[in-house]
Amino acid sequence: MYNLKGNSNLTLNDGGKIAVLGGGPAGSFFSIFALKLAKQIGKDIDLTIYEHKSFLNEGPSSCNMCAGVISESLVQLLAIEGICLKPPIVQRAIDTYCFQTISGDVLLNSPSLQRGIATVYRGGGPTSKSTSETNKKPESEKISFDDFLIDCAKKEGAKVENIKIDKVELNKDKPGIFSKGEKLFDADLVVGACGINAKTAKMFEELGIGYTHPSVIKAFQSEIHIGKSFVSSHFGNAIHIFLINQPDVKFAAITPKGSYVTVSMLGKDITKQTVIDFLNYPVVKDKFPDSWDIPDAFCRCVPKINVGAARHPFADRIVMIGDASSARLYKDGIGSAYLTAKAAANTAILYGVSEAEFYKYYYPTCRKINRDNFLGNLMFAFTDTINKTPIIREALLKLLRNEQKRPELGYKCSTILWDMFTGNERYTDIFIRAFNPGLLLRFLINIFNVIFIRFKTIWRQ
Repeated sequence: MYNLKGNSNLTLNDGGKIAVLGGGPAGSFFSIFALKLAKQIGKDIDLTIYEHKSFLNEGPSSCNMCAGVISESLVQLLAIEGICLKPPIVQRAIDTYCFQTISGDVLLNSPSLQRGIATVYRGGGPTSKSTSETNKKPESEKISFDDFLIDCAKKEGAKVENIKIDKVELNKDKPGIFSKGEKLFDADLVVGACGINAKTAKMFEELGIGYTHPSVIKAFQSEIHIGKSFVSSHFGNAIHIFLINQPDVKFAAITPKGSYVTVSMLGKDITKQTVIDFLNYPVVKDKFPDSWDIPDAFCRCVPKINVGAARHPFADRIVMIGDASSARLYKDGIGSAYLTAKAAANTAILYGVSEAEFYKYYYPTCRKINRDNFLGNLMFAFTDTINKTPIIREALLKLLRNEQKRPELGYKCSTILWDMFTGNERYTDIFIRAFNPGLLLRFLINIFNVIFIRFKTIWRQ
């Protein structure tokens, strides 16, 4: 329960200054929505995005270190907002997920797929040194999604400053913004869109407003060059999910893009050698061309992943959004940035910038994500149990294959797995659908069939 102590009557007047700290999706979305809404109600605001790095350069230093997968539901929402994702911003449109276990694999297609899942580069793309000069990808194909969003914000009237804000100081009335020890101005609103991979989040913790950044775990992202033709022929428009019980690896995925595939791994103490061992794993190696060898150097980074919820992500004239506040467990971080940014922008422009207003109109969005993640944890724990139990794992694969071959059965299990790993639906909705009586009955029948076949095989021997 929040103990609200701030001023309950703080609003943005004409000429109000907003400082958005962070130029990733959360910061850009907030700026776009706030400026659009202000224009609609006839309010003039002065909004500046502060982002110290460029998203046009190659490599991790200019990237927001993310697999760059945008769910089909978010693609549609952005289109409604007038933010249309097209090539070359979209590196590849995904229409299939391939789930690979040590018992075999299954291809899943979403029966409701309309626009497709988009894969993008969050920065200027992988470092060219990871490819030979003859295979170096043309610069025109390396279009940054984050830079595209910043351009959208500029078109709405946002200013962008390529400097780092290293201090926020709370005064009696307004927070002061500092860079390199020099005070820039007092802001009517400071928006923390800095994510959790930046030191800026720590700066907000030290303000004494009660903010604590979310709990995190580390992931490992790698960009592996294999050439555009090989990406198309060996991976096509499918994201490959690997549940192969590799030691210390909870989750691994390969996402096709232009001339590269993005290898994403989540687990304990994952290193470059863990990635190499994964790529040498037989069922993984079979996905790559026979003539292909693991390169000595490839673009890689070790980002932090939000697996919790921030404590008290707002105060008078301060609001934290995106990963710095609440994000969906393991999936759809860009979608979470969209939801929290839009809720914060609507609150600031329509209602006010006090702690009380953010609690009343912004925090319900964060709370909804946080509660949903509780069920997400249960779903992923159940998936881990299935993957580690051979009989149940084989029964699930059998059930999924039957659904793909016989559409008349419906795609109940297929869509549950699809939505879990794509982030297309809330975990709450997925959890409810998982307890469909007909689906559970079919699952049990498949378990008994697998047990019977195993018993029959042993008996014959």
